[in-house]
Amino acid sequence: MIAGISFESIYFYLLIICAVLAMVMLIFGDIFEFDGPIDPILVIPWFAFLGLFGYLGEKLTALNSFVILIGAGILASILVFLLNFYFILPMRRAESTISISEKDMEGNVATVITPIPIKGMGEIQFKSVTGSLSRPAAFFEPQETEALQGSQVLIIEVKERVCYVVPYQGSLPI
Repeated sequence: MIAGISFESIYFYLLIICAVLAMVMLIFGDIFEFDGPIDPILVIPWFAFLGLFGYLGEKLTALNSFVILIGAGILASILVFLLNFYFILPMRRAESTISISEKDMEGNVATVITPIPIKGMGEIQFKSVTGSLSRPAAFFEPQETEALQGSQVLIIEVKERVCYVVPYQGSLPI
């Protein structure tokens, strides 16, 4: 007991407070930037796990409260490490969009939707699993004829959102 309050109650209140803080972080977490050495995304779950395992330890076992505190701290540390390593870090590294990047367009075939003149720009449509993407296009190297609407082109390079293309006739006959 601390100041007349049982450890079981302290752990339970700690768990409730961490659940409320986790909901606040879920809703308003993008508003606040935390650049300090302590990351709330890791600290709040650590205290929540400490409260959970401490509460369960006090409720279900007859061990000493100090042993329960140490055991809950160790379990909380292991779980927060696993949470960070397998969930939080990969989510931070993930891209926030499902659309294809411009570098991934290079080397793929697209369809001309606005004719590409010999010395000028037209528009192409690139289709992928995530949908279609329209981009302005120009020839990569000088051509003798323009690319007509509906024809296929090969994207060679993408610079400043402009695709540089060459006409595409399909695979070579065998």
